[in-house]
Amino acid sequence: MYTISLPIISLWLSLDSKLALFFLFGLSIILAATVRSAEMANRWLRPEVYPLFAAVGVAVGICGFQLVRNICINPEVRVSKENRAAGVLENFSEGEKYTEHFLRKYVRNRAPEIMPTINRFFTDPK
Repeated sequence: MYTISLPIISLWLSLDSKLALFFLFGLSIILAATVRSAEMANRWLRPEVYPLFAAVGVAVGICGFQLVRNICINPEVRVSKENRAAGVLENFSEGEKYTEHFLRKYVRNRAPEIMPTINRFFTDPK
């Protein structure tokens, strides 16, 4: 089971009785939370759950990337007070630079297919 170390006992003996009771109650809550977290880790950290963690991790990564991208380089987002005071800017070249990024330029001239070889196999008559 759990053991209480010597500094905790000396602290407990130096407190008043009501305060010691609150301290002991808080210590029991911490120990119970530790046991519950260990049980929860045993329940959720199984190999069957790894794909779920991977999918959620990828989704959080994409959201974080988009958030940082918009805050840092979006011409319509102004974080500093001086830039916000400027109002609406008519800077079309900066907006076009933001929207015409590398991925959009790469995908523009391609067919909207995920697996073109499989699509051609099943759709082209021979």
